[in-house]
Amino acid sequence: MPSSIEHASTSTIATRLAEWVVNLTFDEMPQDVVEIACRLVLDQLGLQIRGSTLPNVAPVRAVAERLAGAPDCTVTGAAWRTTAPHAAYVNGTMGHSCEFDDAHMRAAHATSTVISTAFAFGEQHGSMGRDIVTAIVAGQQVMSLLGAVAMPGMQDAGWHISKVLGVYGAAATAGRLLGLDAAQLCNAFGIAGSDAGGTMEYDRSGGEVKRLHAGSAARLGSEAALLAQAGYTGPATIFEGHRGLFAVFAHETSVARLEESWGKWQIRDTMFRLFPAVGTIHSPIAAVARLVDDHDIDWRDVRAIRVGLDELSFGHGASIVHPHDAISAQFSLAYSIALRLVRRSNRVADYFDRSSYTDPGIAAVADLVTPYLMPVPEGDPIFSSDVTITLLDGTEYQHYERGFPGHTVNPASAEQVLAKFRSNVEDVLDPQQADALIALTADLPKLEGLRPLTALLSG
Repeated sequence: MPSSIEHASTSTIATRLAEWVVNLTFDEMPQDVVEIACRLVLDQLGLQIRGSTLPNVAPVRAVAERLAGAPDCTVTGAAWRTTAPHAAYVNGTMGHSCEFDDAHMRAAHATSTVISTAFAFGEQHGSMGRDIVTAIVAGQQVMSLLGAVAMPGMQDAGWHISKVLGVYGAAATAGRLLGLDAAQLCNAFGIAGSDAGGTMEYDRSGGEVKRLHAGSAARLGSEAALLAQAGYTGPATIFEGHRGLFAVFAHETSVARLEESWGKWQIRDTMFRLFPAVGTIHSPIAAVARLVDDHDIDWRDVRAIRVGLDELSFGHGASIVHPHDAISAQFSLAYSIALRLVRRSNRVADYFDRSSYTDPGIAAVADLVTPYLMPVPEGDPIFSSDVTITLLDGTEYQHYERGFPGHTVNPASAEQVLAKFRSNVEDVLDPQQADALIALTADLPKLEGLRPLTALLSG
């Protein structure tokens, strides 16, 4: 249990979080927390490597290369180097590029932001592996504790948690590796608050801008830490103040949920995504996959598909039927179900293949999908679903999926995360390079620096 944040205090939340981040030690973290962090690093690096090949984030890479400053840090898949904030920006964007990074109910896609920040600043400053792991856990913890208050109000208002809270996670991660004291880190949080933002309109009409939310949060939050180190200041009441995060973004005045969460390692609640799509539709994808496998359903025989969803999933993934770009495809319940029925797969390539968006069979099945609001049974998590497929002859097949594969109620195994990594890098790295990355990330806490890892990441 993170003992150094259990105490009650009359200090501001920013002060208390800063004190905890500064005082956290590697040795007080439980072994499973360290192992989860290392597994998340492997997952994230695999996604950055895959992202370095994708066209949707190529403009981010191109602009960052034109603006490249001091060649301090590695950009995954690139021969050029840049400053730590810009390396975190590009790498975080690539990590979030294919809607396949981890998810958390309070911190959304935290590690695309905090791991890219930790690697950039860890590389620049020659940090030990154990210090990088500690900074990752610290950044994720900060985002999750803030999310304990900000959710669900922030989500309901249309703000993207990853971007809004990511600036604070990046400030904590970078601040830790820069050696900021508590007063400086408190200022970094206050400075970062002026760069918090990012709406979720992409889940209604698409737009690849969503991909850079993790990266821009990494850049802006880490720059806030650098500014604080240089003596710049920000409001200490940035979180609970009258015009602070909770009031402005979440319309929330009570911090009771944050207080209740002080003593828990939040990284334990991370969900590894095993489908490259928004997490709110993973349960119905898994349910359809089960029905197709169990009953060998031919998509040509399907008359209707009814999908029961909780309110959050219904509003954050069920709006788009016929996508026009990768992000709208990955936020389309109907398209994802159609892929599973027609192609019996939900691969990254399926979401980036533009010809699939107008494929007659996929489009026809997508039109058969009808989502509806469903009360989730007591004791079951949101993101559960109930799917009924009706055939032309009247036969009905039904399956209720509690959570989804990778959810905390059905956690991804180490073998599944490893297989996902290999799948993401198989067209980019040779098997020996992949094996080396796997071994190095497993031993990250023992490494004296990141050079052996970054040597495998550069183009």
